[in-house]
Order: sequence, then structure tokens, then C-alpha cells
Amino acid sequence: MPFRLNPPRDRKLFRLVKKSEGVRLVKGRALYAPGDDAREVYLVRGGFMRLVLPGMEPGLPERTVGVALPWEIFGDEALTEGLRRYGAIAGSTCIVHPLPKGGVLHGLKTAKSTLDAYLEGMERELHRLRHAQGGSHGPSAAQRLAEVLLDMGERCGEPEGRGIHLSQKLTHQVLADLAGAHRATVTTLLNDWLYDGVLATTRDGCLSLQRPRDLLALAGYHPSAEKPAP
Repeated sequence: MPFRLNPPRDRKLFRLVKKSEGVRLVKGRALYAPGDDAREVYLVRGGFMRLVLPGMEPGLPERTVGVALPWEIFGDEALTEGLRRYGAIAGSTCIVHPLPKGGVLHGLKTAKSTLDAYLEGMERELHRLRHAQGGSHGPSAAQRLAEVLLDMGERCGEPEGRGIHLSQKLTHQVLADLAGAHRATVTTLLNDWLYDGVLATTRDGCLSLQRPRDLLALAGYHPSAEKPAP
């Protein structure tokens, strides 16, 4: 579960980033694979990383199970485990900063606001993943894709009038993997939503959520609506 670093809040972790030298990865370059030794935690400074698992059957391409976006920390299994649970592959040309796991762990333990934010982020992600499960009694592909787009809007979106411009260009296959749907289904849904004006594409090839409220209605779910009353 990538954790978004907020420099004013997470000062100890931000100091680690400033001391670290960034590593440039071209699109498709693997940073590590499942089963590798987990020695460091990483922060994305630009571009995005795909967190992947092997294909369901031999010969099938890897599946994207998550993405780490700018200013998000990933690879936190290094804090508690000796081996990588997932692989990490550059989803675009990107820059990552390796962070010493001891320093990250110390920053989490000694900064209550950072630790609280980290644990809250894990809770939100688990809640979202439970909701995103498909099946005969679960959300439809349209609901799951709408939820993925809204999540991307919260994490890498930039306000654009009444809409939200996604700063990262995700392929249909990556969106399909995240939504647990077939790529052809996702392509059809995106084309329908583009035609209806719910989405738009920008000059840089990224998506723009033109009518986020419509996506909320399509998802049939919003995390803030399900939080228990204080």
C-alpha cells in the first residue's frame, strides 16, 4: 500500500529523501522482483511505478496489483519482512529514491502524526480493496473502474475547473488490472464515458475526470460516506 509523503507533516521521512540520491528508471525497467531481498524502502519523485505479481498462468504477463505515484512511498515490506511480496516495474520514465529501512522505521515510530497517517492509509486501502472485489455478488466492472479512477483522482489529480486532471498516464491494461476486469471491457467503458463527457483526454494523453459526481454515482460508493459517525 503506497504511503503518500507530506513534507510539512512527515519531516523525518522528508529528511531521508533529501539525503538520498535519486535513481532514474526508464519505462519497463524492473527495480526488484517478488522474492528478492527487501533491503530498502523507496519513494517516487517523478513518474510512477507498477507493483506487480506474476501472471495467473505460466507465459502470461505480470499483473499490476497497485501503483506508486509521485511522492508516494512503496516497498514497505522491507520494514517487517525479509523478502519482497511484489515486483516493482517502472510504469513510465521515473525517478525513485531509496530510503534506509532503519531510518523509515524510526521516522514512523517517533512521529505520531506520520504513523497515524500511515495506518489510516492502510485502513483506507484495505477498505477500498474489499469493496473492489468482484464476483456475482460484488460490484460490476463499471463500478470497480469508476472507483479506480476516483482513487487516482485523489492521489495524482489536479483541479481543472469542475473536473480533475490525472497527472499520470495509465494504460488500459493497468486500469484493467487495478479494477479486476478484462482490458476490452475497460476500453469499452472508457470509450463510453468519453463519448458521454464523463471523461476527457488531454494533450499529454492523460485522462481528465470531467464529471467526478457522475463517477461517484457509477461507483455507488464513496469512502467518506461510509465512515462511522464520531
